[in-house]
Amino acid sequence: LQVGAEKMAESINMVILNSLLVLATWSQFGQSLDPQDKPLNVIFLMADQLRSDTLGCYGSKLAQTPNIDKLAAGGARFTNAYTSTPSCTPARTVILTSLSPWYNGMLGYGPIAPRYPIEMPRVFSSAGWYAYSIGKDHFGWNSSTDAGISHGYNKTDIYDGLLEEMDDYDKWFSETFPSVDSLGTGLEYNDYRGRVYALDEYFHPTSWVGRKAVEFIRAYDQKHPLFLKISFHRPHSPYDPPGRHMEKFRPEEMPKPYLGNNWDSNCNFSGPF
Repeated sequence: LQVGAEKMAESINMVILNSLLVLATWSQFGQSLDPQDKPLNVIFLMADQLRSDTLGCYGSKLAQTPNIDKLAAGGARFTNAYTSTPSCTPARTVILTSLSPWYNGMLGYGPIAPRYPIEMPRVFSSAGWYAYSIGKDHFGWNSSTDAGISHGYNKTDIYDGLLEEMDDYDKWFSETFPSVDSLGTGLEYNDYRGRVYALDEYFHPTSWVGRKAVEFIRAYDQKHPLFLKISFHRPHSPYDPPGRHMEKFRPEEMPKPYLGNNWDSNCNFSGPF
């Protein structure tokens, strides 16, 4: 988490559940609230394509992830956790619906349906939680309302990082810098190359998401319990960290990448790639 992690760790004094634990237990909140019970606030943290071997709590000697390490030390750390599909929108649909690809219909990359019979945020909001999503959903954009498709969230502030879609971050950035490229690096939105973020760190999408989350948590005063999803787009491409993060690491100190034993040389795939 490139920016705002220190402030976020100080600000979040509510119950934080490990994301996988949330997915395993969210269905219990589908019942009406018992007035005698004090419902939990739930914060669901995500980071797109964040590998376990880039985290100190999973043994990396090079990683500098003190706040994630604190969450791991105070909670449950999974050493064997699997996704039912290692692809973008299909995996996100599993999180949204709790159904595997064979049951939610997303067997490959494509647009997520506008609504499913059961959706995690709708379960929370229907049971009395205030459900708010900040950052990457990739659940679609409603051009009529000029907002993310809610799927049961009471409010969304979206950064999906898609060229073909204007989202809340894009609107904020274009109002701030009408004639400036929000990437500013010459990279494409899904570029495999990496460069230092060209603008001030304040304007980076990761800063925007972290700042929104911290400001919201500090100001939240509603009587309803909170279900807050904070979803960081990076380290998904484009690889454009602010300079101060790039300066912490030297190429010669980086571990060598894992290389397969030409596992794909015998594949008879005749697709478009």
